[in-house]
Amino acid sequence: MIPPIDSAVLAANPKFALLHKTLVTKVLTTDGGTRKHPKKAERHAVATELKILRLKFTREKILRRALEDLPLTSPAPPPSKTSSSRQSTPAAEIPLPAELTELIILLTLSLKSPSPLQLPNLPANLQAIAALVSTHLTTHALPLTRLMNPHTNPSFLHRQIPSLATSIIALRDQVTDLRLRLAVNRTTLTDLAVKLLALYTAQAAAVIRILEQTTHGSLSRHSRAHAEMLSLSCSTTATEAQQKWKVAESLVYGPEAVRALQVYREHLRDGKVRMESRRGGAERELQRYGVGREGGKERVMKEIARVWEEMEGEVEEVRVDIGRLKGR
Repeated sequence: MIPPIDSAVLAANPKFALLHKTLVTKVLTTDGGTRKHPKKAERHAVATELKILRLKFTREKILRRALEDLPLTSPAPPPSKTSSSRQSTPAAEIPLPAELTELIILLTLSLKSPSPLQLPNLPANLQAIAALVSTHLTTHALPLTRLMNPHTNPSFLHRQIPSLATSIIALRDQVTDLRLRLAVNRTTLTDLAVKLLALYTAQAAAVIRILEQTTHGSLSRHSRAHAEMLSLSCSTTATEAQQKWKVAESLVYGPEAVRALQVYREHLRDGKVRMESRRGGAERELQRYGVGREGGKERVMKEIARVWEEMEGEVEEVRVDIGRLKGR
């Protein structure tokens, strides 16, 4: 049988793949033999002669083994209908005649011996020996026939014995073909498994590449670089603005302006002190009039203020009336 080859090896080596195809389809047979031998006819004749000799030797070996294993007894005849039905034990086997037994033993020894022995009365007993050998072979062939034909009625199994050799050869060829197909299918399955693993590997690599591009890819790196650039630009702008603010401050608030502002701050501080002093004097003056104290003097002062306010209102009304009378 030609061993199968991985398709990956054939795909990687096109010339070897062409050579392998030529060998399998045109040069070699399935069992590894050659198809185009220059002495094919002679080899076929030799193979045919070898097959005939092998078949002859096999027949002789089967006959010799059958004679060696041949029982020297014959089964008893079946019981008659008039016999007692209570007999349940099988009938005992009947020994063969002494002359026939002796002849079978001598025939077996003659087949084993390099020189043939004298076998008297062989032609007269040859039919009986053949019947015994046929029965013995049939007994041993029936179990094999039952295995080869499990669905056949046991009563008709003896009819399948002549075709037993052909069935076994066909079954052997079928087993060989199935083994070859199994090896090819195993190689195909291995190739498919390798391709499937390659697809899984490619898929995992694609997923990893997409994740890397999403997290650490060119777009992400561009966005990060752009953000960093904007951050640096903002920091630069803030630094420049601070620097310009300091320059503008130095331009607006020069040494003279700073001294003037310091003087003005001192003035405001003195004004604040004076205001605090005047506020304290006003509060003391109001306390003299009862403001801020609990008692009747504060109420009297509030009443005086209210009456004063009412009097100012009445005086204003009188002034308006006088002005209206003068206008007439």
